[in-house]
Amino acid sequence: MADFQSLEVCKGCGRHPDAIPEYVEASRDYDCTPTQYVQQQEGTYNPRTGKFWCTECYIKAGMPLGQA
Repeated sequence: MADFQSLEVCKGCGRHPDAIPEYVEASRDYDCTPTQYVQQQEGTYNPRTGKFWCTECYIKAGMPLGQA
């Protein structure tokens, strides 16, 4: 799989996982980086585009089904 680490951003707000407190905190529990946490655990993460929805933007977007 290609490394999209520099491309991972929230589809709504454009923030990187390391700028979103919920992913920073969760990544500590999983002993990984916030980006790795999003890649491995975030259900809205789209590996083809590197986009995901942070919780705040996901709710604002009406909680769409599937990947960002």
